[in-house]
Amino acid sequence: MRNRAGDVPAVPREEPGEGIAAVIVRRRPRHSRQKRDAREQDPECSRHTRSLPSTRRSPGRSGRRAASPYTKSAERQHRPVPSLLRALTDRPPLTTSSSGRVVTRPAVETKPEIPCPLCGQGNRADRRFCTECGSRLGRACPACGSSVEAGEKFCGSCGAALSGRGRGSRPAPSATSPPTHLVEKILASRSALQGERKQVTVLFADVQGSMDLAEQVDPEVFHHVMERFATLLADGVHRFEGTVTHYTGDGVMALFGAPIALEDHAQRACYAALHLSDALRRYANELRLTRSLNFAVRMGLNSGEVVVGTIGDDLRMDYTAQGHTVGLAARMEQLAEPGKIYLTEHTAKLITGLLQLEDLGSLAVKGVQAPVGVFVLVGVGPLRTRLEVSRARGFSRFVGRDADLHALEAALARAQAGNGQVVGVVAEAGVGKSRLCFEFLARCRARGLRVYEAHGVAHGRNIPFLPMQALFRAYLGITEQDGERDARQKIAGRLILLADDFRDALPLVCDFLGVPDPERPVARMDPEARERQLRAIATRIVQADDRQGSTVTLLEDLHWFDRSSDALLETLVAAQARARGLLLLNFRPEFRARWMAAPHYEQRSLVPLGPEASAALMADLLGGSASLAGLAARLHERTGGNPFFIEEAVRGLVEAGILVGSEGAYRLLRPVEQVSVPPTVQAVLAARIDRLGERGKEVLQTAAVIGRQFSEPVLARVIELPAPALAAALQKLAAAEFVYEVALFPHAEYAFKHPLTQEVAYRSQLAERRARVHAAAARALAELHPDQLDEHAALLAYHWEAAGEALEAARWYRRAAEWIGTKNSAEAARKWEQVRTLAAKVPDLAEADVLGLVARAQLLNLGSRLGASAEVAAAVFEEGRALANRTGDLKSLAMLLCGYSQVKDMQGEPDQALRHAMEALGLAEQTGDRGLKLVVHQALAASHAESGRLREALRFAEQGLDLAPEDPRLGANLVGYSPYAWLTGFKARLLVHMGRLEEARRTIDRCLDLSRALGETEAPGSWYPVAALAAEHAGDAEGALAHARRAVEIAEKTGHSFSRAVAYLALGMALKMRGQSSEAVETLEHALAVSRERRTGLQFEAWGLSLLAEAQLANGEPDRARATANEAVAAAHQTPLFECVARLALARVLLRTDGAGARDAVHAALTRAEVLVDETGANAYAPLIRLERAELARLIGDGPARERQLREAQRLFVEMGATARAQQLARDVA
Repeated sequence: MRNRAGDVPAVPREEPGEGIAAVIVRRRPRHSRQKRDAREQDPECSRHTRSLPSTRRSPGRSGRRAASPYTKSAERQHRPVPSLLRALTDRPPLTTSSSGRVVTRPAVETKPEIPCPLCGQGNRADRRFCTECGSRLGRACPACGSSVEAGEKFCGSCGAALSGRGRGSRPAPSATSPPTHLVEKILASRSALQGERKQVTVLFADVQGSMDLAEQVDPEVFHHVMERFATLLADGVHRFEGTVTHYTGDGVMALFGAPIALEDHAQRACYAALHLSDALRRYANELRLTRSLNFAVRMGLNSGEVVVGTIGDDLRMDYTAQGHTVGLAARMEQLAEPGKIYLTEHTAKLITGLLQLEDLGSLAVKGVQAPVGVFVLVGVGPLRTRLEVSRARGFSRFVGRDADLHALEAALARAQAGNGQVVGVVAEAGVGKSRLCFEFLARCRARGLRVYEAHGVAHGRNIPFLPMQALFRAYLGITEQDGERDARQKIAGRLILLADDFRDALPLVCDFLGVPDPERPVARMDPEARERQLRAIATRIVQADDRQGSTVTLLEDLHWFDRSSDALLETLVAAQARARGLLLLNFRPEFRARWMAAPHYEQRSLVPLGPEASAALMADLLGGSASLAGLAARLHERTGGNPFFIEEAVRGLVEAGILVGSEGAYRLLRPVEQVSVPPTVQAVLAARIDRLGERGKEVLQTAAVIGRQFSEPVLARVIELPAPALAAALQKLAAAEFVYEVALFPHAEYAFKHPLTQEVAYRSQLAERRARVHAAAARALAELHPDQLDEHAALLAYHWEAAGEALEAARWYRRAAEWIGTKNSAEAARKWEQVRTLAAKVPDLAEADVLGLVARAQLLNLGSRLGASAEVAAAVFEEGRALANRTGDLKSLAMLLCGYSQVKDMQGEPDQALRHAMEALGLAEQTGDRGLKLVVHQALAASHAESGRLREALRFAEQGLDLAPEDPRLGANLVGYSPYAWLTGFKARLLVHMGRLEEARRTIDRCLDLSRALGETEAPGSWYPVAALAAEHAGDAEGALAHARRAVEIAEKTGHSFSRAVAYLALGMALKMRGQSSEAVETLEHALAVSRERRTGLQFEAWGLSLLAEAQLANGEPDRARATANEAVAAAHQTPLFECVARLALARVLLRTDGAGARDAVHAALTRAEVLVDETGANAYAPLIRLERAELARLIGDGPARERQLREAQRLFVEMGATARAQQLARDVA
């Protein structure tokens, strides 16, 4: 049988501006002549091994074939032909009578319509502007596309007749010309003219040995041979909605998927190639018999992304594609054997199961580094739809649709009770409409219910009644294997069994289903009368079939239905109200119909899967490998929970070699840097976008450049549309579920419903257009938010960077970094890195040099807290010093030196840190800038402290505080936080080490109060560990633990590497103090790992190792404790303060592991610690040294010495304010 829904190719739509790609081509002069008589055109195509999608229409009235675009005349002219399609698609509108019946309005009510040249919408003849997009309506010359005025008979640009064939008018376009309305479509399409990125399939066809052929015949004969060849090529490409972009004299290049995106572009290209193969084979046979010529054609296809657009000027321009994808298609054609069709693995992946292929393996291709998988296209495959392909692969887990299944079950129950139901399932592509309906129908079949189904297909939108023919074949039990005679017998038997009065309708039904009875031809009738009879027959079939029991009928993908099928569907919906069956429909959000207002119609919207359902689906797809941690959540966010997108994204990761293994048992081979948009998903989304029409597409693409979320005022300034037109376009986009409203006050805010939609809309535009829109968006944001420029600085910088304005972007990134610096150091560092990168792109400009210098100073400042490798920090410093020498900017150089000084401190190199800080002090004095001096005093205090000079460090800290007694924000603009608050906290830390605990507690409280008052969120993460240290020295274990936990909480929230390192050191210290030795060991090891990995806080490494050694000792690991204590001493060679701590820890470990046998080593360690206390001023450790000497005295049996040391330790504890420790020691001594 013919005309199976999945088998039928596309036919050029007769209405202007809809559904088919067009092209303006520059042809060689010999290809521009009028073509020969229609009798020399392409013969009817043959059939392939498996039925190539049929190109024939159902016979027309009186048993003859109705006129169609596939008749020979249409093949030559490619002009709309009055036909059954025209008669049915231009039917009078329907309305509902008072009795509720659907009736036809009188034909006189139908008024002529003018198609909009921009969006294609039909408008009344008296309209001046389009009611859909607001564009001015007008006529266009069918020959050249120029605008013409009403009443003009000939075009003023080219002289062509504007109505009829007037004197002097041009001849009709040749067979190779694209349809006129498609030329107008390109001329009206801004994106087509300007160029855009598209996912396409490229087809090349070439005559083998054309030069030899030319030598064998007269030039005129060869001309006619090639003219016919060009005609056949154009016909095959156009009928599958392809675009011919080049004629080369002996070949052609064609695109499928541009200028109008097609989600099944690869499938259409293959159908076209198979059709051409048949037609050209017959033409070759004809030439062999009539001219003794050996005529052979080879073809090649490849799929991928290209840049498409016009080349040339005025009407002498080519619409063409460029890129590697095109070149690879040409290589396939060159590799192909005569009469064969070769295609690449890229195309093969898109048509798996849909077409029959022969694998030739991987071949070396000129110009391509890696071998390319090559296939031969053999014929049509066994599968027709994406659902069938998924089923053949093996369905993924069906999740998240229980409520939807229950709703369908309830509708079926109502229908079986005598209340006919129509249910529409609406959702975006890939959400799961087809899968839900498949699962529901499987349940219905399992109960023994009669189930009928038919499907719309993208390449069948222009074939009248295509899905309805498939539906009624299913009703009547006709299969693919039935011949015409068998089919007529089944039709007659089934219909007469339903009702004897169907006998008179048999000729029309047989004719409608493509099997006309030659003995009983259909009587001639008006097309409207034919339509009325078909609708009446459909209603009677539904009602008669209903008497045999409940049925479930599925009509799938209504958005692909032709207009004639839409009209017949309206009849079926009306008939269902009086039936006991369920009519189940599914479609995408853009589909609309009048019957949706029927009372027995119910619509169910499917939403994407939620996080839990997505996780369940991905667990089934991916498996449970530990390497996959976080991937499922990332895929859900990227795909928006769309099951098809999830499956394709996973398949893309597998094909890229990122995931290895098998389905349900994958593991991640390497980190996923980016989840790219799979070509299948990109094609689906691009096709949806192109179907919006020019106005909607332009608004969506512009919004995509502005961002995932955008405001109507910004969009209005960028796109410069009248407010009513923009509002209408946004409402249309929202109705089609491309975007949704997120706010209405103080102005409308929208967001893209799906992140991939925004990405596809963004990527489809050429970089030049995106740059213009980015620049316009930046200007609009600045103009609309003059009082919120700091908050919008990062977004402004992003837009200027994307616009290619490096200097302007660097300025705004600097502002963004300074604004965010007090809240998020990591984000500020990213912004400063962008300033550094962008400033380097603007050479020989003083402002750019200054920006680069400031950026490097800030990167070092932040690197001291976030962590930076020694190599990276050194490189940034040297770059900055070179810029400072060029600019002479002393202030920025001083900041650069301060930042590098702090980095050296963090890396445990205090001597170098002090050298850079002293140089910075000299520069600060020259500038006289108080804020800069305050920042330099930070560096001086820190470098003196880490080098073991606590008294000098305290002096510099206090001097710095004296610079800003009444202005705690002084210098904050230079470092992103308050230097005054920082110096207050650092002073508290010095006081703790110096044994002035009460003063330290008051100071740290003041520091935390200041940070809170200033709104600093990160800084407290560095100061709570100081409070914990003060509590530990005072003997307050619970207080130490509380402060340490608060420090960890803040550090983890901010992600600040330095804060994390010291917070976990403090927590480990507190846990050790409370006797939780095992937890202390684990925590301290983690703290050291963070510090070493991020190269920050390394000045505390010796302290951390000392704490770890003591925790290991308490945890029953004496050998590890001894080794760790020795490691601590070695690590402290440049930090005298922490060398004191390390020596003390070593003595403690040796005393408890080796006892009196380690007398000399313990004495040496404690003596060195005492010297360091005196040198550094770290008096807080003096009583601890006394306690260890008391323990040594006990071990050697010197009781008086032990008591003397204990009493001295008690006295020192009292002096430093460690009351709890002093009291505990007093009890021990007593």
